[in-house]
Formats: sequence, C-alpha cells, structure tokens
Amino acid sequence: MVKWHDLLGTPWRLHGVDGSGMDCSTVAEEVLRRTGATPPSTNPFRMASSAGENDEMASYFGYLEDEFDCIGRTAADARQNGDIVLAEDENGIARHLYILVESERGTFLTASHNHGVVAIRRHMIGEVTGVYRLKEQSE
Repeated sequence: MVKWHDLLGTPWRLHGVDGSGMDCSTVAEEVLRRTGATPPSTNPFRMASSAGENDEMASYFGYLEDEFDCIGRTAADARQNGDIVLAEDENGIARHLYILVESERGTFLTASHNHGVVAIRRHMIGEVTGVYRLKEQSE
C-alpha cells in the first residue's frame, strides 16, 4: 500500500518538490519513492521545455528507455502502483501525467494549476498517449 493522502491539496508549482508546491511530475517522483523505487537521476518529467512542444513527454521517455517500459496505451493497462499514464489535452498534446496509487480502486494522483494535487479515478483520464513502468518495478 502506498501512502499518498498527505499529498492531496498540495499547491501546484512548476517543478516544485515539496509541500510548498508540486507539479504532476514531482508528484510522480514522490509516489515512485514511496513505492520503494528510485526515479531516474535524469528525470524526464522535469525538463525545462515541458511547457511546449507536441509530444515532448513521450519523447522524454524515449531518452530513458533504459529506465522505463511502455506497457500499454489505455488507462486500464496501468495495474501496478507507480504506473504512469500520459494523456493528451484538448489540443492533442501529451501534457497530463497521472500516477497510480491504488491499483485495486483505480486511483491516480496528478497536479493541476487550479486545484493542486488531486486524486482521480481511472475512467476520468482522457486520451492516453502511453502507460509506463520503471523497469526496476517491471522485473
């Protein structure tokens, strides 16, 4: 079981790494740590250009294929706590990152500009770009 309730309501802050603010990527890093995993030292989620180009998040995972496995293309493919789902926004850009924290209930965490860290259910995730798992968790 992953402890995650204390993250709820943390304000949104781009590249923030603590209780004063977090973005969806740093939420994912923290959850990965809490599952016992070690996020990659070169973190694809916290790239300087993460505010920009189409498909940038998917391309970041390509750079770290030694660290992550693509395990699917639907939110249902995320079945293990710590699985990461990338989803497109209304413009078709891979901009939303969700991390599974309750596999049995399909609960994910993310961070939004308006609400900070929030929990959502699997069925609320939009168009999925890919589902990823750290290789150390796949083995």
